[in-house]
Amino acid sequence: MTDDKNQTQPLYLGHRARLRSRFMADNGESMPDYELLELLLTMSIPRRDVKPLAKELIIKFKDIGGVINAPVSKLLEINGISENTATMIKLVSACGLRAAGESFSDNEGPIIVFWGDFIDYCRQLMAYKEVEEFRVFFFDDKLQFKRGKLMNTGTINKAYVHPREIIRAAIEYKATKIVLAHNHPSGESKPSKTDYALTDEIAMVAEAMDIEVFDHIIVTRNSVFSFRNAGLIKDPKD
Repeated sequence: MTDDKNQTQPLYLGHRARLRSRFMADNGESMPDYELLELLLTMSIPRRDVKPLAKELIIKFKDIGGVINAPVSKLLEINGISENTATMIKLVSACGLRAAGESFSDNEGPIIVFWGDFIDYCRQLMAYKEVEEFRVFFFDDKLQFKRGKLMNTGTINKAYVHPREIIRAAIEYKATKIVLAHNHPSGESKPSKTDYALTDEIAMVAEAMDIEVFDHIIVTRNSVFSFRNAGLIKDPKD
């Protein structure tokens, strides 16, 4: 006798079970972006084949990083994305960012030991933003992390910050070394003439207050530029 219940069961339910099994087998390493996103969407959309929606999100925002870092307003423009689903997607982003920050901020060693984690955090924090943000990270004389601060949010290609504001914050946080960081929404990580000039200006004002600009990094979705690695910021001891 044929089981009518199994005959009428939606096909996507078996597909979801297979997605879960594949994810559990290797933590999703073998799954393409759209399948990871598809599995995530099943958590908040219980009675629908969500593969087309997952693929639409990837096309719209380019990759899974673009999806989880997209503004809520942009997510809600997609047919099928409810406020509940958008909240879940942003929760994944927030958890990833929190974990990335804790990888270096909860350790007592110098930031250079956790430099890769720090760069990854900066990329998660700013690389997907649609406008420029200028942030400063503050450290003690042993390069142990103290805190970070958003100094200014600008336009798609400019976010200016006054050097005095940075130095004032460094003094307030008792920091002796700082790392400047901003994003380029254009995708081009090469510094602009304004970036060069602002870095020099901040470094000059900081030096007068015995504060070292350790680095200035520029992040995009796909690349990172470091003034220090490029030889544009020298160690004061050299």
